Amino acid sequence: MMIVFLGRDRISYFQSYKNYFQAIYLVFLGFPVADLLHIAYSDPTLLRLATQILVTSGTAIATVWGYVATKLYLYPEPFSFRRLLSRPIRLVYPTYLAYLIPMVLAAAVAWADSSQISTGPSFQETYLLEGITQPSAPVGSFLLGLGAVVVVIFTLYPLAIISRRRALVKDRDVRAALRIIASVFGVISATLILGIAVSSFGYGIIGSTNFLSVILIIVAVQAFRKPSFLKSFLGVVPSLESSPNASHYDQMILIHGHGNEKFGPISKYITDGVNRRNRVIYFHHDDEADIREGLSRQGIDVTRYALKGSLRLQSLGSIYPNKGILDDTPLELIRELLLEARTLGKEGLSVILDYDDFVFRPFKKFVQHLTEPRWMTPDHSLHILMAFSSTVFRGEEASLAELENKIRTLDMSESTDVFSQTVGLTHEEIVGKKLLLQFDPQSDYEGVFRSLLAESSSNFERTVAFTRKDSPIDTLVQRQPGAKIFVLTSRVSYPKMESENLVLLPSYDTSLLLDALNKTIEAYAGSSFTIIFDNISHFVFTLGPERTYSLVRQALELMISNKITAIFSMNSKAHDPKIVSTFENMFDLEIVCEMGMRVPEVKKKLAVTS
Repeated sequence: MMIVFLGRDRISYFQSYKNYFQAIYLVFLGFPVADLLHIAYSDPTLLRLATQILVTSGTAIATVWGYVATKLYLYPEPFSFRRLLSRPIRLVYPTYLAYLIPMVLAAAVAWADSSQISTGPSFQETYLLEGITQPSAPVGSFLLGLGAVVVVIFTLYPLAIISRRRALVKDRDVRAALRIIASVFGVISATLILGIAVSSFGYGIIGSTNFLSVILIIVAVQAFRKPSFLKSFLGVVPSLESSPNASHYDQMILIHGHGNEKFGPISKYITDGVNRRNRVIYFHHDDEADIREGLSRQGIDVTRYALKGSLRLQSLGSIYPNKGILDDTPLELIRELLLEARTLGKEGLSVILDYDDFVFRPFKKFVQHLTEPRWMTPDHSLHILMAFSSTVFRGEEASLAELENKIRTLDMSESTDVFSQTVGLTHEEIVGKKLLLQFDPQSDYEGVFRSLLAESSSNFERTVAFTRKDSPIDTLVQRQPGAKIFVLTSRVSYPKMESENLVLLPSYDTSLLLDALNKTIEAYAGSSFTIIFDNISHFVFTLGPERTYSLVRQALELMISNKITAIFSMNSKAHDPKIVSTFENMFDLEIVCEMGMRVPEVKKKLAVTS
């Protein structure tokens, strides 16, 4: 019944883990099957088969649970057996491999060495609760010792690794759920030890231990089903990486103007790569001293990163050794550097190819080189940023259009400060401000969001949006590379993860909305990013002005960081002026977008300083 229940359970935050629990329940059926064979038959062959099933089921459950515990420990980093074998340097990987050795050995011995399972009339077992004595097939000392080792490490490894994971999180609900899960499987292990110990003296209580284990696994499943647990731990908080299905995010073109403006986004790209635990290689066309100075002005400590093995500066000529000739040398060298990064224990490689004003001729062949599919990897462990001066593409508009169609392109020469300039500030001044956009539905208020998204993208800053499916803002944000979208809908009563970048939230549950906002802010801690809240009017009509005011106030309190830029939209034509003025006083700046306005009006409520 539990297998059917889990199969029908549509709770999104349980989807990625329920298959493992279904497997555990399915394998657990081997225990009662083996017990029934012992009770119903006295044939030595069937009795030996029953013991083999018992050993195989136990080792399989231990293997799956150890895998789940390791996967929980590494979350949000992906974990698989392929990854386990390809990256043995990280401590947790060889530890889990060592954990598997007695499991595999015990199962192999049970099936390969018949002398380890004894059968015959002299081997009897008394079932205490049933009050009957039946023929048995006890295991030999070697297999019994292996079984004891399996049970001990089945108890200690998951308990230790989940306890370690619990120490890394702050959320009380997450910590409580991890404690329940670790404790449950610890008790299951203890009952198995008790069952084996009693069985070695000729007494059977396996049926009772099986029943208790089933009850305990149900308790573990309930801990996973707590919304506050997995809502904050297993999927609702968007990861800092782009969706693994969006391969074009692995390669980007940056077009910059004159001077040192390129170092802003390049520095953010370096920081992002280091935060992902990638190694970053910066190939530059300029003098290295100029590169170091430019990065230093943006807060990048090149020396410290280099000593940690996270950043290396190299001349562009080292990757293009044959002047004027385009061949496979750059692609081959990048693959070698990726392998080197993995050997050093890094998650991947982030490469900056700072061409500046350097290009190969003919330009068409150079474009083919830039769009070569081998710049990317199937596992998305390689990320490439190609930076060019805007002068490179003068007279080459067709080639630029071809690049933009194939690779995500950020043109800083046009969109770096478009939104900020509209507000009358620089980008640095607008970062961290809380804005209220009052719009007329007949106005071009979507243009304000387009310029905001373009500026955010050009400055390598992430965007998080709370919107509705029928809103034009939803369409705009979906086109934003790497944007995280929370769609407010009445179709769900709990957070539901549609994809890595798209989560459905209940429209009327403000506590879940605020919790998702809070966990998102925690996930992006230390980074500058933009939050779009679309829109206040919807909440005024569905929740009422007072509850909406409380929601906005609490949301702004959560977004107190000066690295969070937030814009809340409101249909000013849909409300009484008194309601509108109530919300106006909560924000740093007001942007008014009326029908017929070419440029939005900006009202400054607070003194804004750089």
